[in-house]
This record gives sequence, structure tokens and C-alpha cells, in this order.
Amino acid sequence: MPSESAKNQMRTGSRVVIDALEQAGVSVAFGYPGGAIMPLYDELLDTSIDHVLTRHEQGAIHAADGFARSTGRVGVCIATSGPGATNLVTGICTAQMDSSPVLCITGQVPSALIGTDGFQEADVLGVVTSITKQAYLVRSVDDLPRVMAEALFICTSGRPGPVLVDIPKDVLIASTSKTCDPVTSLPGYQPAPKLKADAIKDAHKLLKEAKQPVCIVGGGCRLSDATQLFREWCNKTQVPVITTLMGLGSTDPNYEGWLGMPGMHGLRRANRAIVDCDLIVALGIRFDDRVTGKLAAFAPDARIVHVDIDEAELSKLVKVEVPVHADLNEALSEWNELLYQDPIDKFNAWQKQAMDVGDGLQINDAHDADNIPPTVLLDEVLEMIGPDAIVTTDVGQHQMWAAQRVRCSDPKNWVTSGGAGTMGYGLPSAMGAQMARPNDRVLAICGDGGFQMTMAELATVARCKLPLKILLMDNKYLGMVRQWQELFFENRYSAVDLSDNPDFAALARVYGLEAFKLDHVDEMSSTLAAWWNCEGPALLHAVCHLEENVFPMVPAGAGLGDMVESA
Repeated sequence: MPSESAKNQMRTGSRVVIDALEQAGVSVAFGYPGGAIMPLYDELLDTSIDHVLTRHEQGAIHAADGFARSTGRVGVCIATSGPGATNLVTGICTAQMDSSPVLCITGQVPSALIGTDGFQEADVLGVVTSITKQAYLVRSVDDLPRVMAEALFICTSGRPGPVLVDIPKDVLIASTSKTCDPVTSLPGYQPAPKLKADAIKDAHKLLKEAKQPVCIVGGGCRLSDATQLFREWCNKTQVPVITTLMGLGSTDPNYEGWLGMPGMHGLRRANRAIVDCDLIVALGIRFDDRVTGKLAAFAPDARIVHVDIDEAELSKLVKVEVPVHADLNEALSEWNELLYQDPIDKFNAWQKQAMDVGDGLQINDAHDADNIPPTVLLDEVLEMIGPDAIVTTDVGQHQMWAAQRVRCSDPKNWVTSGGAGTMGYGLPSAMGAQMARPNDRVLAICGDGGFQMTMAELATVARCKLPLKILLMDNKYLGMVRQWQELFFENRYSAVDLSDNPDFAALARVYGLEAFKLDHVDEMSSTLAAWWNCEGPALLHAVCHLEENVFPMVPAGAGLGDMVESA
């Protein structure tokens, strides 16, 4: 709350922005300056906020996103007008699809030039309206304190999401005496819905009647900070648990009934359990098409309980028998209390039956001297780093191989682009996670395609001395596209050849990082240890098998029961 002495004090628009961020506890912002945003950058010199200059605006917003996902706090990025703002669009879409609380502050041409095609002008509000939770164009400096307070509240409350505040240069320079206390409510906006009295009782009744229930938990568990309550629920029920790509890490890594990830590249036991179950308890998921496969064939014999903070997700794609519109934290708290008062017969026998189906993962024993089996590599890397490291990924085959294998002690330790599937995400999101949690180990798993989209951020890593480790899996293809072309387009490879890749280890050294190259299985253990244990940032260039595929796989348009487990 502003002090009495601060009230009626004149502040520039730039100072209003800084004060709002500091008041919200923002310690780090990622960005790239330019003409329209320059007054704000001048004000940043007199602030406690640590500004990280990235090499591209896309790197800035992905870093802010990684910061947000690994902490649960707002991530902030700053860009100038025109191309600066439009370069954020992919990252805004990424944050929107995965409900990540990212606040974007963009400069705009002076108010008098808006609509005149001024230099570096773009209607960023028109561009981002459909991919933000809220977007503002601030026309008056007197409105700015309120807008900043609202933006921070909307960004982080309820189902989080990206918010953009576009500020003309003259508004940043102008002064105001207006102030605004932190916003905690807005007309017509109910971020924390009231849990209906009978909703959890109805869900509990279905669970008691079930013989073969499964729980599918998603990113909502991390977003509502409900991990411990969820693990308590698991221990009280012993229901087999499936975690979506966004929900990985929600389950205790030692929980005996964890079936793994479902869907297109889900584990055999996870998909089989969905086909065979008679009840699905869906917690904080949105029934994405990559999870369900063919909707008509999804969980054909199951009744469904769905808990979600966003009412629009309830019965959006699948018919739900018991919709629970609530924050997952509140819902699980009440359900755990009900389980204490009215215990159920635990599902240990069904859990064992579901687990015995097996994971369906292929073991590649092809140890040739010329390259590395990628799944063997990931098995050893993930075993070596343990569940407490933060793991970020890019998008593609390596992402799915990692998701099939990773065990995280906390869902905030798993940072990946799910809904948007954004290539180039892995390295900058790792930067954000490392800035957010400087005392934790961070691993970025990247493919050779996605890495080259944002690899200039190696300069940021080196400049900030971020001690993260980069595992670059180089198969000289856009691997997931190539896999589809092999399986569904009669091996007609089109525009997927990356055989002209550079020497990534040499490139990393040019940027000032330590670097290692791995192309022989016999050197794997020693090279991995040297890379992971060295001080400071380091890249490992692993030359992988060219045409290994991700299995199991559910072809597009097929049901989860139609898994393909080998070529």
C-alpha cells in the first residue's frame, strides 16, 4: 500500500511501472530495449529489479515463462514497440496455452502517432487479444497505476495466464499523482470459485462405487500449489495415477501406482488403464487431444469426475458426470477431510494390475561407435541428475523421450511447452528457471532443431554466468516431423534434413561456455560426469542415432487402445 508521503507525489509513468513491479515482489525482468520503451529502461537504472538483457525478445519471454513455472510467481518481460512487441507473440501464445503467469510490458509509439503507421508502430493489442488473458493499451498516465495493479492481479489469480500492458512513449514520460493499492477483486471476475457443498461428496460417492478408477492429474496441480494435498489423496486411496505432460512431477516419484504419461506418446500402462477403467478422476486437466486420442474411443466405460478452476473446461470435450468447479487446493483439502471421515477400500490390487501391464518403452541395444542411442542417453542422464534438478526441454522427439522417463520431486521442476509445442523454448526457459532458483541444478534438454532457434541466448547464459547444463541431442533431423514422414508419408522426407549442423561444442566454446562432445557409447558415463560436475555453464553435444523413433505412439485420429509400440 502506498505510504501517506507517497500519495499526491508526482511520478512518471515509467516510475509507476517500476513501483508496481517492486511492490509485487518482482526481482528479475527479462527484456530488450528500443526507442519507445527507452524511458522505462532509464528508470530501471534506479531500481532493485535485476534486468537480464537477452539476445532476442523471444528469449526474454521464454525466460520469463521459465521463471514463472519454476516458482509459481509472475515472470516479467519488457520489449519495445513494433517488432519488439511482435517478437513476443510466440512466447505469449506458449504461456497462454499452458496457463503461465507472464506479464509483458511493451512500449508503443507516442499517442499522437497511433494509427498513422509511425516508425516501429504495430497494433499489438489487436495482435495479442486472442492469446492473452487480458491486454491493455494505456492512453493516460493517470490510468497506469490502476492498470498495473489489475494486470498483476489478473496474471496470477485464478487460472493464470499472460497479460500485456502496452504503454505509449508519452505516457511513460508524463507524470501523475495517482496511486493504486494492490487489486484483489474486479467486477465480474471470480478467480477463486466457491466450492459447492455437495460437489466433493458426489465425487467421493463415485470413487466408493468404482472398481477400477484412475486419476489423471495435470498442470492445475502445480498452478494451484496443491502437490502435497494431492499426494495425501493418493496415499489415502491408492488409486493408480496418470500425469499429463503438464502434470509431471505432481505424483511422489516413489508412489507405487504412478502409471506415467498418457496419450499420443504415453506409456502402455497409462493408456491401457484409461481404456479399462470405470472411473476417471480428472484433476486440473483440459482433456487435450494429445491426451485423449479419438474422443469417441476415450475411456469408453468410465464415469468422469472433473475438478478445474476454469468452468469453461468442464464438459468442454468429454461429458463429465460430476463437474467440480473449484480451485484444486480447496477441493483436495475437502476431499482429504472426507476420506478421513469416510475411508474407502484402497485400490492396491487394481493398482498392481494396472502397473503390471508395463511401460512399453523400447530398449535400444544398438551400441555402435558412430553415435549414441538417445533413449539410453536419457536414461543415464536422468538417473544421474536425480529428481531434485529442474529439467526444461525444447519440443520434439527428445521432449517425449524425456517425458516418458523423467521423475521430478516437484512439478515446478519440470518446465516444457505443452499446448503450443514451441520449438526454441528449452534454452531460454532454463535461463529463467536458473535465475529464479540460483541454488538449484538446472538441465536444458534440447534437440538440434529447436536449439538453433534460440541458440544466441548462449551469450546471455555466459554473460550472466548461469551454471545451467545443456544436453544437446543432435540427430541431424527435425526428428518428430521425420518420424511422421517415415510412418505416414511413405518415407518421403521433406525439409527435415539438418545434416549441415555446426559443431555445437565448438560454437558453445566461442560463446564462452565449457563444452563436451559425445559420440561413442563407451565414453558416455565419464563424459556425462565431467559435463554435469563442472563449474559454470556447460554444453554437451551428443551425436545421436539419426532415425530412432518415439514409441509407444497413438496415430493421429486413433484411440488410446490402438497404440503402436514399434515400427
